[in-house]
Amino acid sequence: MGELLSETLRGLTPLVVALACLAVFGAAFLRGFTGFGFGLAAVPALSLMMSPVVAVPCTLMLGQLAGVQVLPKVRHLPDWRSVWILFAGSLVGSPIGIWLLTALPASVMRAAIGIVLIAAVIVLWRQPHFGKEPSLSVGLGTGIVSGVLNGSTGFGGPPVILYFLSTHDSVPVIRASLIMYFFFSTGGTLIYDAFHGLIDSHVLLLTAIFFPALYIGNWLGDRCFDGSSAATYRRIALGILLFLAVLAVGRSLYDEL
Repeated sequence: MGELLSETLRGLTPLVVALACLAVFGAAFLRGFTGFGFGLAAVPALSLMMSPVVAVPCTLMLGQLAGVQVLPKVRHLPDWRSVWILFAGSLVGSPIGIWLLTALPASVMRAAIGIVLIAAVIVLWRQPHFGKEPSLSVGLGTGIVSGVLNGSTGFGGPPVILYFLSTHDSVPVIRASLIMYFFFSTGGTLIYDAFHGLIDSHVLLLTAIFFPALYIGNWLGDRCFDGSSAATYRRIALGILLFLAVLAVGRSLYDEL
């Protein structure tokens, strides 16, 4: 065990480990409050300190544990019909996205996503809603688009977030639905990663090291959500989506330089 720990932490100074824990804490707070965004915040930060081959599966493991942590509290709240429909659609869209990843330049995909997402955030800021419960075709279509984007760019969350923000559901139901959707979709990705040998002893050990920061951040974010208003939640959620959009467009422009 001591040899494994030494090998895993090779090149990671105490300061780097502390910064990594701080990054995990911040990402977990975001996840605990909004129900999404852990990977968005954690992967870029951890990738600066360790190989993405380790950072990405480690983030997925931590994100899954964050879902398990709040599962007893939110399991009775989600719009389960929408969660399962969206998840089924994502399973269809993911292989298409993987094919697009090899067929189209990543910069083109990122720019298109960013522009569409900016327009969607502007529209949602005016608080439109579905006239009635979204149909099966709308749910499947959103899930497929999410799967396509996840497979091609890694930005699979925004369509699902926009979907739930456009419903008449209460904020606790929206948040719980997002938590459960990402819980199942992340679980599927982890199975894929494990099948390809990406979940090894080093990833598991780093996950254990970062777990206390995850637990505290997720718990604190959840507590802050309990004391927030629906308007505050909506502003923060749309602000994160806008940040995603600008990031996607900026990255595509940088790739073209």
